[in-house]
Amino acid sequence: MTEEDDILAAEHALGLADESAREASDPAFAAAVEAWRARLDPLLGPGRAPPPELWNRIQRRLPANEPGDPARPWRFATFAASAAAAVLLGILVLRPDGTAPTPAPQVATTPAAKMMVAALTPKEGSGTLTIAYDEREGRMTVTPVGMDADGRTPELWVIPADGKPRSLGVIAAKDARTMIVAGGHRPLLASGVTLAVSLEPEGGSPTGQPTGPVVMTGTMTIV
Repeated sequence: MTEEDDILAAEHALGLADESAREASDPAFAAAVEAWRARLDPLLGPGRAPPPELWNRIQRRLPANEPGDPARPWRFATFAASAAAAVLLGILVLRPDGTAPTPAPQVATTPAAKMMVAALTPKEGSGTLTIAYDEREGRMTVTPVGMDADGRTPELWVIPADGKPRSLGVIAAKDARTMIVAGGHRPLLASGVTLAVSLEPEGGSPTGQPTGPVVMTGTMTIV
């Protein structure tokens, strides 16, 4: 089967040419016709012929015939019509009512939420602070183990690339606590960002910056 034979098979499947005799006697050509019918049936509907205006729409998109050889316009139009029927059908086929098919809507996908963890350790002494953060809900669970707050209030800070600490809130010195991170601070909680704990007066830092000693530090990691 040549490329021209395949185009003729497509034209026959569309009803633009009658090659019934060849289809009956040439198994390879008949298989090509059936293959084209299988491709076209989902577009045209089972047993449905191309809409009458399809041929006119194809002709309007063909290049103008060149002057010169008197037989050239007919030869070019015959080949171009076959090619257009096979190649352009996908963008020219219309519904029976003359309207173009509506593209299937794209389904938006929601990126998977990241879970992050951190383990903060002291510069000196013992104790740890483990943190689990759910990015989707902005929910952070803070669990201290063996922390000695020396009677003061621990406050948790995030320190982004600009080096300026932002308070995530006061935490308990002995018990696990879950809190919701403020919306403006959530973008700061990325992999590799530094977290720190300072010891502040009751109720937390009065200045919006750490005023007491920084006793623990660690970094966030995506899991």
